[in-house]
Amino acid sequence: MELRLYQWEVIMPALEGKNIIMWLPTGAGKTRAAAYVAKRHLETVDRAKVVVLVNRVHLVSQHCEEFSRMLDNRWAITTLSGDMGPRAGFGHLARSHDLIICTAELLQLALASPEEEEHVELHAFSLLVVDECHHTHKDTVYNVILSRYLEHKLQRTRPLPQVLGLTASPGTGGASTLEGALCANLDTWRIMSPQTYRRHLQEHSPQPCKQYNLCHRRSHLSPVSLFWAFLADYKNELAHLATCSPENPKLEMLEQILREQFGSSDSPRGIIFTQTRQSTHSLLLWLRQQPGLQTMDIRADLLIGAGTSSQNTHMTQRDQQEVIRKFRVGTLNLLVATSVAEEGLDIPQCNVVVRYGLLTNEISMVQARGRARAGQSIYSFVANQGSRELRRELTNEALETLMERAVAAVQKMDQAEYQAKIRDLQRAALVKRAARAAQRENQRQQFSADQVQLLSTCGRWRMPTMST
Repeated sequence: MELRLYQWEVIMPALEGKNIIMWLPTGAGKTRAAAYVAKRHLETVDRAKVVVLVNRVHLVSQHCEEFSRMLDNRWAITTLSGDMGPRAGFGHLARSHDLIICTAELLQLALASPEEEEHVELHAFSLLVVDECHHTHKDTVYNVILSRYLEHKLQRTRPLPQVLGLTASPGTGGASTLEGALCANLDTWRIMSPQTYRRHLQEHSPQPCKQYNLCHRRSHLSPVSLFWAFLADYKNELAHLATCSPENPKLEMLEQILREQFGSSDSPRGIIFTQTRQSTHSLLLWLRQQPGLQTMDIRADLLIGAGTSSQNTHMTQRDQQEVIRKFRVGTLNLLVATSVAEEGLDIPQCNVVVRYGLLTNEISMVQARGRARAGQSIYSFVANQGSRELRRELTNEALETLMERAVAAVQKMDQAEYQAKIRDLQRAALVKRAARAAQRENQRQQFSADQVQLLSTCGRWRMPTMST
């Protein structure tokens, strides 16, 4: 499988064994480029062993498809995720396979496990691929694993794997260090993005046309009515408010967008991103009941994450995969989704992506926009005039510009200065993590189990109190 010129450009340091972050837009082929790096690594490194980490269960099988095509059955590949049921131990599978694709949580559990069949050490791997590596911060499982890596590095006790991070949106980090902290956490030699072949990238990954579809606030519903709508059975009450009220400007705007896109394209395809699972159910019900959309060829379904709530059931991994399969083959042509569809999912090109009144960060904005990949596609932000959501979206655009400038600044740093800064950030991060761990241990010792009593009054539990 041939790589494009911009892909060759960004992976060259990785082919030389350097730790890098590969920064490419959504849909530009990060996974394929990473699979090629893994292939060359297995071909050239003695006793090579690769682990690919993902942050969502449904990405395990998807990445396996891409890596399997690249490796062409020459090496033993296995996958691990939390929904597999009984399985052999992680350590055993690592010893008997050349490449493992797994959720990061499972690797972290294996690193901490005392059981021989399950336990594995980081030095058992020679290449560590971190998908959506912008999540390597604070107390995420990615950062817990990489903190262990940094401890070994600073102690110089073991050989360590090469690290390859993949992201479409490094983010600003919310601090003055910007991308420096991410580079430090991943022990990165450099953030790689196309320079020589930037125009080649732009030709293969065109950006959608962004439009702000802004509405005046609806005045026919009192705050009390809206409050009880959310507390009541949302599927019935919100659908009634959406379809039977005198007006709903945001839904009217959404209807207009869908009519334009699904009425003019030969093979329309789109995603509506909304904040919560409850709102996805309400929007889907509205789509199916709205008279103005009945003549449109809209075949919609939900794509939401796992987990449960008091009002709706969750989607299993199998449910998610079935919805994605139907979307790929055209049985479905519109998804109403939460953030589960923003990152990593290999879904077909879309004519339209709508962010419906979302209040999220710049990474979420970039990831959602990347789903609009079809030629002359539309990326629409639907919100009320003067709303918090609108202000946040405008802030996100400014943060995206800041992110690009920050990456450029990091890339232009003198290498010696850059490495010194990375070492300082790494030492500071480990000191901070050690201090937090010590604080948690002190709290645990202060409130031992035999000193705590739970008291019940009128059938309701009160806060724990110390016994005397």
